[in-house]
Amino acid sequence: MPETRKPVPPTDLTRRGAAFWRATVAVFALNESESRLLLECCRILDELDELRAAIVADGVTTTGSKGQPVAHPALAAASSHRALLGRLLLSPSRVRSTKAAQVRWAKTKAARRGA
Repeated sequence: MPETRKPVPPTDLTRRGAAFWRATVAVFALNESESRLLLECCRILDELDELRAAIVADGVTTTGSKGQPVAHPALAAASSHRALLGRLLLSPSRVRSTKAAQVRWAKTKAARRGA
């Protein structure tokens, strides 16, 4: 049987995003919508690295408009990126779980009609 080529990471991904892409497609055969979700997850990982670099370079606080110390804006952005990543990573399993439940329900319903 011929070996199926794994999709290569899109060229706009950086190190972490590309690594996550390769690790994921090595284990899972993704459909088109799952591939789009994977791409967004990879981009978020890359953006998280950029946000982390900004925080490391600038520190966790910066100077506000009146000279007061305030949290670095990248902290809030990183937090929302992590939350979104968590939701995106759960999306395929929710879809598959829902489809599996629908199949089981249909079988149960059909069995009841036949009994």
